[in-house]
Amino acid sequence: MSPKRFYVIGDPIAHSLSPVMHRAAFRVLDLPHTYETMLVTAAQLPGVLDRVRRGDIHGLNVTVPHKVEAMRLCDVLSDEAHAVGAVNTLHVDATGRLVGSNTDCDGLRADLAGEGVRPKRVLLLGTGGAARAAAVAMRGLGAELGIAGRDDAAARALAHAVGAGVAVPWSTLTAGDPWDLVINATSAGMEGGPDGAAIADAWARAPRTADAVAYDLVYRPAVTPFLARAAADGARAIGGLGMLVEQGARALSIFLAPPAQPARPIEPAVRRAMREAVEAALGARQG
Repeated sequence: MSPKRFYVIGDPIAHSLSPVMHRAAFRVLDLPHTYETMLVTAAQLPGVLDRVRRGDIHGLNVTVPHKVEAMRLCDVLSDEAHAVGAVNTLHVDATGRLVGSNTDCDGLRADLAGEGVRPKRVLLLGTGGAARAAAVAMRGLGAELGIAGRDDAAARALAHAVGAGVAVPWSTLTAGDPWDLVINATSAGMEGGPDGAAIADAWARAPRTADAVAYDLVYRPAVTPFLARAAADGARAIGGLGMLVEQGARALSIFLAPPAQPARPIEPAVRRAMREAVEAALGARQG
């Protein structure tokens, strides 16, 4: 098998854990492919995508700040990439078209399923890009969805944009029926991000079922203020590392699919290797 070249692009990009995940998968699968980071400016983005079209690059993952502009430069979008309004995975199909996908939705759903979480009523905290992907993911599950953010107008706009859920006013989070899953889709509590006290307080104020689960899309640090508050209340608290791995596994399935064939499933042993590699990398960075 001829080696193929894959990259994750962004600006900045050195922090990305995608190479760690995908290299681990290639080792388990005994594949000769490479996966590297590539610093790409906005001006360089169209040229890099043309390299994918030409076959010089065999697939890309895309991170900030290029997810929206890369979507605009694609020839075809997956349904969920269109709904989210951003792409994070690019490949060329059998007809030479540049296809943009968003694997975050599948990643979140897969991680929830793997954790045995099957929500019926979900409160989503946040109104940005990550929240939009989470909202689309919950729409795919058919869960009843409430969207809350400190900007009530933005929450209403998000619910309208994704065609799912209702806006829940930030000032009245205490009202209404209880939620069985509360998702933090903001950057609050992230390393280098804003303080997470307000989001932790939102967990405390929202009505919840007795077995409600707290899920934070943030994975660094492993325990955010939101998760710490939920755990202190005796709730199950899940960080975003599993979603990171599952969305990476979905991207890998797209990259490895033969032309004109559906994405191949990624075996549990491969996903375990991807997760272990990420955990080791995070531990090394914190040590």
